[in-house]
Amino acid sequence: MRNLGKNSKVGLKFILDTMLGNLLTWLRLLGYDTLYWHGERDDELLEVSRSEGRIIITRDRRLHSLASKSGAESILVVATETVEALKTLQEKLGLKMFFNPDKTRCPKCNTLLVKTSVTPQKWSCPGCGKTYWKGRHWKNIEKVLGELDRHEV
Repeated sequence: MRNLGKNSKVGLKFILDTMLGNLLTWLRLLGYDTLYWHGERDDELLEVSRSEGRIIITRDRRLHSLASKSGAESILVVATETVEALKTLQEKLGLKMFFNPDKTRCPKCNTLLVKTSVTPQKWSCPGCGKTYWKGRHWKNIEKVLGELDRHEV
């Protein structure tokens, strides 16, 4: 387990397999450089993980075992609910997940967002051009982050 301190995200990069697409948006929102693997070959995913220093996050026990044997770092997530899956990552990585509006990433393309307005809070993506703002969905974001905060490692 990595012990990165309560608010550290230094250098963490992930690659998620297709079984964990629900976590993709959350990890990017929280500022983590996260790839979503669409390929079919596990050996290619393992190579990307090792060459780019990405932690594999998977629900696939076979892939997790292959990763361990090949020297790639991997976390097996068995939870199907998003909050529980995030709690697993929180525990395994020894960190606190929090939203930093200056370090958030585009849920669609993984590019760091640029804050374009403080009131109301808005961000735009230089990669794909999408615009994001603090809208109704924010209550759910705050609820999930609150649950994670109460579960602090």
